[in-house]
Amino acid sequence: MTDEAASRDAASRRLTDPAATVQVGERLAGLVRGGDAIALIGDLGAGKTTLVTGLVAALGGGTAASPTFSLINEYPGGRLVVWHVDLYRIERAAELPELGLDDVIGDPRGICVIEWADRFAVLPADHLRIELAHVAADSPAEAAGDVDRGRRLVATGHGPRGRALAAELLRSIEGDR
Repeated sequence: MTDEAASRDAASRRLTDPAATVQVGERLAGLVRGGDAIALIGDLGAGKTTLVTGLVAALGGGTAASPTFSLINEYPGGRLVVWHVDLYRIERAAELPELGLDDVIGDPRGICVIEWADRFAVLPADHLRIELAHVAADSPAEAAGDVDRGRRLVATGHGPRGRALAAELLRSIEGDR
């Protein structure tokens, strides 16, 4: 599937607050299976780690923390192992082999969730891509206020499993719109 075709299949949902972002992670936990790969894309503070917090907790893996400085956190205690990777601090592709991504991406014992996955081509062709963005203000006056307007989630599937996951995830949060 081309990027253009994938973007036609993408759909978005508005998440009103951090709790709604956690809930998306919880729902995703009920859909994933061993070997799944998930890309998380978004600016700083967009909710990537918040989503992973819900995912890890719902899988029974405990409390998730940002892997910004550790680069990869492993949560082995639940239904599936979660390898939570953050590529934000990686500057060159030559640094990637040190992370050991080849050992965890596609491993049937768990799932690999990669924040800032748009920085390097590390995911398999078949994956779920979730983009999170701050919702923009509707007016200049609203923009001047310090109000969180929530997030916009866009889920796009690449490959058969990625497309199935995107469709199931969007269906599962349909009632939250």
